[in-house]
Amino acid sequence: MTFGRTVTLAVVFTLRATQCAYAQDVVAMPAVQKRITQTLSAPARVQAASNIVLTASTPGTVSGLRVLPGDVMRQGQVVARLTGPTVLAETTRLNAEQKSAQIRATSARQAAAIEEQKLDDQLSTRDAVLRLQADRDAARQQLVAAQAATRNYENLLSVTAPQSGTVTAVSAADGQVASAGQALVTLAPSNGLYVVASFYGNDAARVATGMEGTFLPEGSSAPLRVLVQRTSLSATTPGQKDAWLQASDGRALPAGAVGTLSLTSKTEKLAVPASALVLDGGQWWVLVHDKLGDQRRHVVPGPSDNGWTAIQQGLAPNERVVTQDAYLLFHQDFAKRYQQAD
Repeated sequence: MTFGRTVTLAVVFTLRATQCAYAQDVVAMPAVQKRITQTLSAPARVQAASNIVLTASTPGTVSGLRVLPGDVMRQGQVVARLTGPTVLAETTRLNAEQKSAQIRATSARQAAAIEEQKLDDQLSTRDAVLRLQADRDAARQQLVAAQAATRNYENLLSVTAPQSGTVTAVSAADGQVASAGQALVTLAPSNGLYVVASFYGNDAARVATGMEGTFLPEGSSAPLRVLVQRTSLSATTPGQKDAWLQASDGRALPAGAVGTLSLTSKTEKLAVPASALVLDGGQWWVLVHDKLGDQRRHVVPGPSDNGWTAIQQGLAPNERVVTQDAYLLFHQDFAKRYQQAD
């Protein structure tokens, strides 16, 4: 009997000693400001701030349209021409007007020259000469206007690239009858290209002008260094923020390319070691260690970096949190809170 009591007391003393030692061996660290590096990734594409849409300037039949998406166009290169009965009829009319204006101008010039000669021979009057000179000048202006109208119409029949770029869309087919203003080809200019990516939710809130990152086009192993030039909120999708980036190392962006954008930023945030966090009941907790012991505290964690996790809500600077065996200490009284099923 004495032996049994001795063993029981020894066990009790051992447990109490272990608990005291366990309580004294708690490892805690204060919440401190740390520089947290955040990395955001999103699909991205290379595009111009505004693409160039080549349209049919006048009704006609599309001819010579041979370009495909991805083709590179030079400035001034002819993309297509407009032909067909409508163009032929208009060209015939303008040529007839020009020919008629040419005949009138020639006749008026000859009449004025004859009247000037008659004036020299004193067979005419100054008023008659001035009237015929005015008719000559008016006929000449009509001829110039007719010639300009013919040239302008001829220029409308050629659809050319106003600047170098890459074809991103072809909206018509060769032989198709196009109306005035109808889109034929969409061109992404070679200059003024951006890497554009869309972010949502918390990631959208973290994207800011000046952030640096890399853009890796599909099929390439050489990422391009890029810099966020501006951001814009989507007018159609709530919570969407578009980031517009340009190359920061002077390299040219491949027009129309798609790939992956990775952004990084470093900010000072209140942080604790990741080992201090405990997930319980779908929420994150820490054990705040003070002179009264360990107290459970609900927190809202943020991004993590190199073993540290930012705390957005729930902690104040320099509050000490348990960083070793936090999960075991958090659940050490599990038996008290556990209720057996009926």
